[in-house]
Amino acid sequence: MAQKLRSSILFKYIEQLTFRYKDDDIPSMSAQITYYLILALFPFLLFLINLISFTPLSHEILIANFNAFLPIETGILVKGVVVQTLKSKSTTLLILGMLGSLWAASKGISAIIKGLNKAYDIKENRNFIKLNSIALISTIGVTIMIIFSFIMIVFGQPIGTYIFGLVGATALFNIIWSFLRYGIPISIMLITFSLIYIYTPNRKLKFNNVIVGTIFTTFGWITTSVLFSFYVNNFANYEKVYGSLGGFIALISWLYISTLIILIGGELNSINSYLKNKVKDKKYDSFKLKIPFL
Repeated sequence: MAQKLRSSILFKYIEQLTFRYKDDDIPSMSAQITYYLILALFPFLLFLINLISFTPLSHEILIANFNAFLPIETGILVKGVVVQTLKSKSTTLLILGMLGSLWAASKGISAIIKGLNKAYDIKENRNFIKLNSIALISTIGVTIMIIFSFIMIVFGQPIGTYIFGLVGATALFNIIWSFLRYGIPISIMLITFSLIYIYTPNRKLKFNNVIVGTIFTTFGWITTSVLFSFYVNNFANYEKVYGSLGGFIALISWLYISTLIILIGGELNSINSYLKNKVKDKKYDSFKLKIPFL
């Protein structure tokens, strides 16, 4: 029974991931990416709020729905930034917010590229222009994914009512739109993560090489975000430990978990390629040496 379990595909994935998690120093890499995402978050919010202020969409709906995505303490922190931003509707702030978030987020993407290359045990030999172009394009892609998903979930109700009202199919609204409102963002996330996993590492990959990590990252990120928000709102009390910084610490923790999932997804893709192609893998050999009974 034990031998059969060890020869199963699930055990091989767990075996590889356990070793690679420590060997590739995923926690430290995730902390590095989190730092850049923190730098990018508030300029991005500045950009997003100013962008919405130039549209007919109500920013009040946006503010009211922050707690649907973030823990309560973090939502309060972000709301404070949003309220201050709304007081100064400015094209200049829109541009500065966009440039600031793109610069900081591209640094985070560059760190993700480094982590994915480490997962495949390959060195980066692309020139500076090509590498930074890939990071910038990936950042823009992720930004579009976030904005579109955010709009679909937060403003999905009024948008759907308007669209279905034009064609006179309001009776079908609750059935069809309730599916599309969440199905479309999930589909976009699957496409975005798959493109990142295919084109950012310094290795030629196809969709079938990254499907495992893409599915894991998409649904793993959604699940852990919901669970983390539930945990913070009902059990953890960051304000008692960190005082006024409680919301900020919760935000950092959430971003850290999110980047951890992205890097683990990359490791799963690397494991998938190894197991599928049965290529000689030095890490696998060293792992077996570390655990003699395997």
